Amino acid sequence: MKELKKRFPKTYVLPYQLGVYLAVNAVRDVCLVVDGLNCVLPKADLLAGNHDLNSTLLSPLGRHRVVCTMTGPLPQQANPEQKLSRLLESAAGSGEYGAVLVTGLPFMNLAGMDYDGVAAGVKARVPVAAVPALSLEGDWLDGYDRALEALVGALSARRSARKKRSVAVVGYMHDRGEADHRANLAELRRILRLAGLEPACILPDGGSFADWRRALSAGLVVSLPYGRRAAARLAALTGARLVETGLPAGLEGTTAWLAALRRAAGLAGLPPEVRAAEREAALALSRAADALVHSGLIYAGDPYLLRAVGGFAGELGMRVQAAFLNCRSRRLPAGAAPPLTLFSPPAASARAAAAALKGYDRPALAVCDSFALSEGFAAGAAEVEFGFPSYTRHCLYDEPFLGYAGAVALGGRLLNASLRRGERDEEVRE
Repeated sequence: MKELKKRFPKTYVLPYQLGVYLAVNAVRDVCLVVDGLNCVLPKADLLAGNHDLNSTLLSPLGRHRVVCTMTGPLPQQANPEQKLSRLLESAAGSGEYGAVLVTGLPFMNLAGMDYDGVAAGVKARVPVAAVPALSLEGDWLDGYDRALEALVGALSARRSARKKRSVAVVGYMHDRGEADHRANLAELRRILRLAGLEPACILPDGGSFADWRRALSAGLVVSLPYGRRAAARLAALTGARLVETGLPAGLEGTTAWLAALRRAAGLAGLPPEVRAAEREAALALSRAADALVHSGLIYAGDPYLLRAVGGFAGELGMRVQAAFLNCRSRRLPAGAAPPLTLFSPPAASARAAAAALKGYDRPALAVCDSFALSEGFAAGAAEVEFGFPSYTRHCLYDEPFLGYAGAVALGGRLLNASLRRGERDEEVRE
């Protein structure tokens, strides 16, 4: 076998199936059946134990929540649908799961497997739903939203009495069951109540699929960017009002988010409790802003956190100079993209672009996920590991990054990283 003369470039983009796994990881009693060979299983290792210390995707007893059919493209089976149906019926009838999802690898999709039809034909106590097999067309953000949409579709198609001020937040990126997300969820519920709204549920939040039924009584469905399709499907199912928002990050971003939700619920203005919480967070950040003002930063991660981080950086007097996004091209809101923005760049190209930022444009901080940091996107800037995946930083204590409490916590991380870089530069000069 001849050695390849030229290696394929390493590209900064995360795959569709990984997003599906993230969604399954975020609902503790959902099982995913993947129609294909066991090459699908190593992606679960990127989550279980590496990014998420509390992941339940894999089981030491072998009761994994991601399983495969071991079906390959050749030799072709006489009735592959029958084998898949039996496996789905076994999983759905085991009593271990609240819902079962099924999807397939690209070669099975190209072969014309009807996963919607197979799922609909399974008779069991728990719902079975299909996630479109779009590995060739989509990235991890598509996979996450499509899996959430399939779970919404598995809810009972009934409309219950809706409460006007009850809110279902759909599309939260619950990428791990650690204390950063536990604190985020607590903060979101806190600020919603401060705004006079009642959080019916946040989907997903690491709980069971049965918890999703609380969304059926919500009068307002809040669509976060990670779950646009899922939120729209829920609103269509229940008749609730749908409002699309960004992430509630930073001080101004959080206040604007709450104001938008109150308007959608037919409420005017903001209660004084919201303004008090905003002032308290601003006071805590005031001294940190003095140390961070005029600093530049590199961002590498998903486009929705870019908007959140960029808005918060602007509040602190910082500027995002470059963004490397780990997904396929997407439309960004006006003003959200920094001067240098690259979607799914080759790692070498992103590394070279970051290294080319010199002089006044040289960034002080790099807010990046683990892949970007390991590939050298930080270009010597102080590193703040943030977003998915995060392999060298875990959260064993509450440390949110959304809402007012999240602004204070993230501001503290930026400040400490900046101070460490200052000490390092001082040592170099000496």
